[in-house]
Amino acid sequence: MAANPDCGFYLPYTQPALRDLAFLLTAPAPWDSGCNLSPQRLLGPDGPALLAALEQDPGPLVHWLAKQPCLRLGRYAERLLAFWFHLAPHIELVAANLPLQDASGRTIGEFDFLIRLDGEPLHVETASKFYLQLGEGPDSLVGPSLRDAWLLKAGKLQAQLQLSRHPLARRVLPPDFIGCASQARLAGWFFYSRPTRLVPPLAADQLQGWISPLLQPWPATSPASRWLWLSRLSWLAPARVAEAEVREQHSLRQELHQAVVPQLVAELLPLGDGYWEEVARGFVVPPGWPEATRLQALMASLQGSPAT
Repeated sequence: MAANPDCGFYLPYTQPALRDLAFLLTAPAPWDSGCNLSPQRLLGPDGPALLAALEQDPGPLVHWLAKQPCLRLGRYAERLLAFWFHLAPHIELVAANLPLQDASGRTIGEFDFLIRLDGEPLHVETASKFYLQLGEGPDSLVGPSLRDAWLLKAGKLQAQLQLSRHPLARRVLPPDFIGCASQARLAGWFFYSRPTRLVPPLAADQLQGWISPLLQPWPATSPASRWLWLSRLSWLAPARVAEAEVREQHSLRQELHQAVVPQLVAELLPLGDGYWEEVARGFVVPPGWPEATRLQALMASLQGSPAT
């Protein structure tokens, strides 16, 4: 379950934010929404050259992110995509995070992005998700905080993709966006404790990691491997860090000993230039997780969730 160096997103960028942007643009979607937005359309003909220019001078991207610092991973991903929608010449960003409300002010939903892609009006929904499979089927894919599950997100996404056709949408949408096409740009990693046969709409090429008890030895691909704890804003692209940042597994395990929720760690190998690059990742799970009461409440909320 290692990061595949042949995947399109695995490009030789050295800046973390640029690696994350390339990941969001080109990583395989974890599941098929029925209307996924392809990396080729997002990149456009100028995409590789634009990313290469940002590698040489990341200043515009760094400045963009500094204007609105992000503490949440979802918001960080949206800011990266908004930067791209401003930068790419084949895309026009029309609106972002546009709420749709009824007459009483209740929010019915929110348009993540309205863009013109090669001149075509398009409603784009985005999601960067990370789920652990606790049981045998996709209905047991849950978030590490036990506040989210794949079935809930997949069902909500389908509802969001219909927003441009809502009777009230004409109140807030530009005329050419009323009833326009909707597509989803999905990214993320799913985590499994054993090899799993994926059932559609889960994607066969989804990025995968492992699940392991925190206090036991973690799976490793090489005796030379070192380790890195991935803070939430570092969950997107595979890590690339200086040698001073990597850790021995035993040392990092001791540091995470008091964790009460799963922690994401990366296995790294040396590149030979003083840097180490991620080759696999996994969630290390503390004793007592998942907490029974919270898991039961989450499972109860899945009853009647629409299938995708």
